Amino acid sequence: MLLGCGLAWAVLAPCSAGAATPTPANADSPGWKLAQTSPTELMRQASRNELADALAHGRSLRYRLRKISTKSDTTKEVVETRNGAVARLIAVGGRPLSAAQQRQEMERLRNLAADPAIEAHRRRGETRDSDRVEKFLRLMPNAFLYRAVGSVETPQGTMVRLTFTPNPKFSPPDFESRILTGIRGEVWIDPEQMRIAKIQGRIFTSVGFGWGILGKLYPGGTMLLEQTKTSECGWQMTRLQLHLDGKALLFKSIHIALEETAADYKPVPREWGYREAVQWLLDKFVERET
Repeated sequence: MLLGCGLAWAVLAPCSAGAATPTPANADSPGWKLAQTSPTELMRQASRNELADALAHGRSLRYRLRKISTKSDTTKEVVETRNGAVARLIAVGGRPLSAAQQRQEMERLRNLAADPAIEAHRRRGETRDSDRVEKFLRLMPNAFLYRAVGSVETPQGTMVRLTFTPNPKFSPPDFESRILTGIRGEVWIDPEQMRIAKIQGRIFTSVGFGWGILGKLYPGGTMLLEQTKTSECGWQMTRLQLHLDGKALLFKSIHIALEETAADYKPVPREWGYREAVQWLLDKFVERET
């Protein structure tokens, strides 16, 4: 499932061509044929598949996530459960934790195991982000006009390559969705499974939130989102990049520079809840020390 924030689906980034191939090896696949007749319908089916996967996923997996922003550089072991995600800090600035930092992290995890309500606020944030992701997935087929421009070779196979531009007939249902009217870019879709492998785009015009009163994003902002099919956990996000500048509440500047990379996806027991995940993370500390 896609992670990061809902903004990742709202702010799509700059076009990057890749090597187009006029006759792909999988030209007879359903997705490729659909791209030739109705690229918008291909995008619609891919969005449906992403939504269906999000609803059926069950959040029973673990992975390693590195997040680099203007303020921090952290690497965490993340375990997703039916009660939300739990994370263990394992590196800062690309360097393993010191002995003192490990003790501090173990104490934090023990406190979480004793009182899961500590993380309630963060879990509410996760739910809001998931809701945004689902909303923008539903809006994308109607928000843009799509055109098939060939195929591109990737380690995952040959992907259908579509470009997109704002649909002048699209009417954003709320302020947050207005950002879709100022973006153009491209999307790569696996033609066999009709799953989104990559989205990238660029904000090409200033986009206001709330008629420009609440804020706006400036032209030039970019985003990159990549997914890959893992061996044990299906399609998962592997890379997210956001570079955005703007203004909020007329005076406060917005500057977002964020990169997330995720790897080492593994399944965990579906019955795991919050405490089981915390205990597993604590056990990993003990294994490292012995």
